[in-house]
Amino acid sequence: MELKSGKKIRGKEKGEEMNSNVKETQTRTISLIENLDKAIFVIEKITRKKAEGVVSVSREEDITKFIVEVLERKSIPDTQDILSIYEMNFNSNMEIMDYNKIGMRRRSDMFVQEED
Repeated sequence: MELKSGKKIRGKEKGEEMNSNVKETQTRTISLIENLDKAIFVIEKITRKKAEGVVSVSREEDITKFIVEVLERKSIPDTQDILSIYEMNFNSNMEIMDYNKIGMRRRSDMFVQEED
């Protein structure tokens, strides 16, 4: 294969390997986005409130843990909004196993997750 600069790429193996890595990364990214969307959908259905976003995602064995912030009370100014923080655990099939409200904060306050 000729490049416009006149340099040749030797063989297809390296290019095919790079394409495979890109496709795998894209697949993982799409899968992560789908899982984030599912976590947001589930918490909104459970709480009947608007999720503000996913703060954290971690995986241990077959359990995926999401930390999600939910708008509890809208205020003026926005910095006084009250947000709840939920921990949600999903199995490997992305079925919810459990969830817990682990805290609340004003939007203007920083959320600091305590280490176990």
